[in-house]
Amino acid sequence: MKRTMVSNFNATRGDEKGEINLSWDSVSSAELYVIQISAAKNGSKTNVLKSSNARLSETEWKTADIINESKYTIKGLKEKKTYLFRVAAVTTSKQGPWSRTVKKVI
Repeated sequence: MKRTMVSNFNATRGDEKGEINLSWDSVSSAELYVIQISAAKNGSKTNVLKSSNARLSETEWKTADIINESKYTIKGLKEKKTYLFRVAAVTTSKQGPWSRTVKKVI
């Protein structure tokens, strides 16, 4: 069975204000990658993935882009705001699981 989960997903500050560079290990069977972003709730320090009573539906994910490379720069983010990022590989037959969620303060 081929690996479809994205690994080594990272977010680093971009060259310009409001930019975040996303990168991950490419998945050999991937045709595309779906990148999603969510603005964390102001003042919330709850880790959505670790909180026992948090539901993933509480996080409003939006698709930032669908690309065919294993790196991407998101631009135009607001400063002093916290964002969550995740990515999934898409093969010819299905979308793989979401990567780990990365949290970044701009």
